[in-house]
Amino acid sequence: MAVNQWRWPFVEGGVVRPKRGDDVFREFYERMQPRAVGVARRLVGTAGVADDLAAEAFARAYARWREVQRHPNPDAWLLRVVGNLAIDHVRRESRRPDHRPDPVRHDPSADHATLRVDLADALHRLSGRQQEVVVMRYLIDLTEEDVAVTLGMSTGSVKTHLHRATTKLRADLDGADPLPGPQEAQHG
Repeated sequence: MAVNQWRWPFVEGGVVRPKRGDDVFREFYERMQPRAVGVARRLVGTAGVADDLAAEAFARAYARWREVQRHPNPDAWLLRVVGNLAIDHVRRESRRPDHRPDPVRHDPSADHATLRVDLADALHRLSGRQQEVVVMRYLIDLTEEDVAVTLGMSTGSVKTHLHRATTKLRADLDGADPLPGPQEAQHG
């Protein structure tokens, strides 16, 4: 590629002005950063880790900024990445030998950490599409319509995936078999 085809920043009076796309990304960052950190904090429970996960999600968005801008819902794209990073972090932490809770001492924060680990494990046992729908709807707090647009599916499909996923999650987290659906109960 010839040098004149590159989009270099404009230099005026010794000051480098950012490219127009950088301005758009900066506005995106400033608008979405508190929400991205909030989603991560809800999932991991630690402010410092939440900041790191949000920063990683923004770095990924910046690296693919042209693609992200063309996405039907760039906000949802970013929050989906934050959610996936947070769930992966919780799972990784749960496997560390020094992360096991002390069974003798009762610590309410350990109960919350255990619940987060159990939830992350249960989410990973769902199908890929069910994971995406649950994370986007319940953990990132998008509307069913926004989830549908982001994933390129109908709102009815989103509702179906949510129903099946929550049934599986309840069974996993309660340790019981899922309740039969209406059709299974009639034939069962």
